[in-house]
Amino acid sequence: MMRNLPYDRAERVADEIFRIVSQTLFSELSDPRLSGTQITRVRMTKDLQIARIYFHLNDDSQKLEDRVKKGLESAAGFFKRKVASELSLKFTPELEFFYDEALDLTNKIDSLFEGRRPDEH
Repeated sequence: MMRNLPYDRAERVADEIFRIVSQTLFSELSDPRLSGTQITRVRMTKDLQIARIYFHLNDDSQKLEDRVKKGLESAAGFFKRKVASELSLKFTPELEFFYDEALDLTNKIDSLFEGRRPDEH
């Protein structure tokens, strides 16, 4: 008999990958390209083959965003080994990195509600 869990396995695995990658980024990597970077969410494909990892920066420069993405992609093998060592999965998912624009959109909406233009801080 299957238990009815509040969310599916892909979401549970995504939560664990979020924890592992966030902790690793914070405590084990010293790449200067990644300073000021935070992992915001992880989404898994239903077959658990691909983990889409979203990140955000304290600085919203497009040039910096590209540099951070390259830094994360260069560390992908390290992250993948950490995930493989901490999770019991048949296959370790491929890790893909994306800039999370949701926080930028939220800030723009908030500034509109406050009566400011989105480009005024």
